[in-house]
Amino acid sequence: MFIFVVIMAQDRRDTSISPSEAIPSTTKGLRGEPLFNSSRNERTTSRNAFILAQDKKCLPGPWNFPVIGYLHKLDPQAPYLTLTKLVQKYGPIYSIKLGMVKVVVVADVRIIKKILAKDETLGRPPLYLVTTVFEGKGLAQADLDLWKDQRKFVANFLRTVGATKFSPNRKAFETLIKTHVEEFVQVVKSQAFYKPVDPSELVSHFVSSIASNLLLGKPFSLNDKKVADLSRNLNFFNKSILFGTPLNLLPFLRFLPPYKKKLTLVKEAVQRVREIQKKLVQECEKASCVDSPSNLVEAFQLQISEGKPEHIYNVDQLHRLLFDLYVTFTETTTNSSLWILLYLVQYPEVQNKIRQELYHVLEDKTVEVDDLINLHYIKATIAEVARIRSLTPLGIPHSTSEEICIEGFTIPKGVMIMPLLWAIHMDPQFYKEPEEFRPERFLDSNGHFFKPESFLPFQSGKRMCIGEDIAKTAATIFIAGVLQNFRVERVDSTPLDLTGICGATLIPKPQKLIFTKI
Repeated sequence: MFIFVVIMAQDRRDTSISPSEAIPSTTKGLRGEPLFNSSRNERTTSRNAFILAQDKKCLPGPWNFPVIGYLHKLDPQAPYLTLTKLVQKYGPIYSIKLGMVKVVVVADVRIIKKILAKDETLGRPPLYLVTTVFEGKGLAQADLDLWKDQRKFVANFLRTVGATKFSPNRKAFETLIKTHVEEFVQVVKSQAFYKPVDPSELVSHFVSSIASNLLLGKPFSLNDKKVADLSRNLNFFNKSILFGTPLNLLPFLRFLPPYKKKLTLVKEAVQRVREIQKKLVQECEKASCVDSPSNLVEAFQLQISEGKPEHIYNVDQLHRLLFDLYVTFTETTTNSSLWILLYLVQYPEVQNKIRQELYHVLEDKTVEVDDLINLHYIKATIAEVARIRSLTPLGIPHSTSEEICIEGFTIPKGVMIMPLLWAIHMDPQFYKEPEEFRPERFLDSNGHFFKPESFLPFQSGKRMCIGEDIAKTAATIFIAGVLQNFRVERVDSTPLDLTGICGATLIPKPQKLIFTKI
């Protein structure tokens, strides 16, 4: 009973870290919590704890309560802040038990790259909600053999349709994005000009239409009820599977009424998404040309018609792959674009500098992929937004399929590996005054964009995000198109709320902006 009460309190409380718990520091997090200690004594203590643990061949880490581990102290709204705080005490790699899941947290770029390069860390951890929904199929959570095949298939498809950097059909992908940017601009002019508007729905539609074109061969209509239903259920799903939710880490909670209800709602949302997808696939099949595929459904059906292994190329896997790719692309690109808009509004001087660069490089023409090489400041700004508001602050977790040895420590089989990207991107060792928004961090002495080794927005390793180039290209062309047409401003003098909601990604809070003519 005591454990149940602790879990319920952890699940419902307002969980900001109290000042009494805070480590003295000048670097603050989303809510003002100290993240990195500037005290020499604290750094020495952290280093000594790390060295002592190495001598004992066991990873350092906090004491874990029976059954729930450290879960009762984990901030469910911002778990990355709790885990970042522990880096200061236990060093760049430590162990922790969250519910029933054994976790190794890594907050060092070199160690992350070393671990994720290993074949033994390609697995996905047994998070209950995630495992229940994906069942080892699709792509993102696919079992290893299926993942290898489907990643190769998706990579070939993206290259075919021009959605990779060196694809011969690059112009076709560029045209697709520009078409939807122009649609976004026209919708804003007709529906939201000079009026306070929450851009979330408009940006989501822009991104969803690109995804629909790539996956199904046609864009979504802005007034399509299926699309609204799809977005609503996906938003619920994305906010429900956040890492820190007790149901992910304590599977037995599914038998208790409040969690049983939550699990039912998540399953219903996923089922509704799959029903909508099934209808969309059927519509696509009626107009498909399998011999010359132009979208993912046609490309997948071509594999089936060519007699590829049925245990991989089947209707169920097609629907799960569509779910994965649609969720991944729309979630990351939508939230990335919204974060960029919010920071450009909060820092109008940065917005003006981007607009000046666009005029200098492009004059009056619209941006093209070939222009991106010369748009250094806009790329630096997008990178700085991705740093200061990491879309995946906890990284994409992996698990060990075999025992591995790293930095003198032995990590057993079946342990979850968590690359703590938030801690890396907010580390003053790499980024001076990391809580400050400074696009110039990503410019060299010649004013050219560069990407430091400590910047991992899409993680690293063999299982890193396959859609990195799509997301970056879409976001850059979108922001350029918006700023060539509008000045984006706050409704009043009140600063924007730049905290986020930690779901599958770090989601910006809804707030209204004003688009005015330049």
